[in-house]
Amino acid sequence: MLPEIIVHDSVRVLTSAQLAKSFKTDSKTINRNFQRNQDQFELGVHYFALTGEDLKAFKGARQNDATLKYVSVLHIWTEKGAFLHSQFSKSKQAKDAYRALIDSYYTMLDKPPIEQSQALAISLADFQNLESRLISLENQMREVTLHSGEQLRLRKAVNERVYQLAEQTGARRVLFRALYSAIKERYQVGSYRDVRQHELQDALNFVSSWGA
Repeated sequence: MLPEIIVHDSVRVLTSAQLAKSFKTDSKTINRNFQRNQDQFELGVHYFALTGEDLKAFKGARQNDATLKYVSVLHIWTEKGAFLHSQFSKSKQAKDAYRALIDSYYTMLDKPPIEQSQALAISLADFQNLESRLISLENQMREVTLHSGEQLRLRKAVNERVYQLAEQTGARRVLFRALYSAIKERYQVGSYRDVRQHELQDALNFVSSWGA
């Protein structure tokens, strides 16, 4: 079933709730991806932010939409914005959903055939530009280090491993130093906090088998 069609500034857009439903996720995930990668999204290109009278009018036209009730700033996503979200989600399901949206929603199906082909040609060029930009972005993201929650996961794994290996407090101190040193050496970092996000699972596996 297609989302309700929403047009803003002559462009078809989707709300976060609609995009989340299409990607089979939730609005919190969409908003979290936006907050973590906000510098990659350009206002007026990837999304619009409705506030004030614009938001009031939008809500007024959709009074039965409970997802809008407490919203003070509403982000609505263009085709390019949906593409970025599909990449940040890192799931095949989201990428497949994005392709379906291109085929059945973002493409203006009511345009004459010639105008449709022109729109698709432009969209392809934009797609290629975005793809190049995302390759660069993915390379940058490979250098992103662990956030606080991921650091906590790694510390817990270290604690569990040390307690598995030693019962004596003195021996544990030695093992803690040795294991953290092994982590720093393996990932060529000055602290376990500097392990890169994409290496976290490998680091957890390394810790769980260390000293065996």
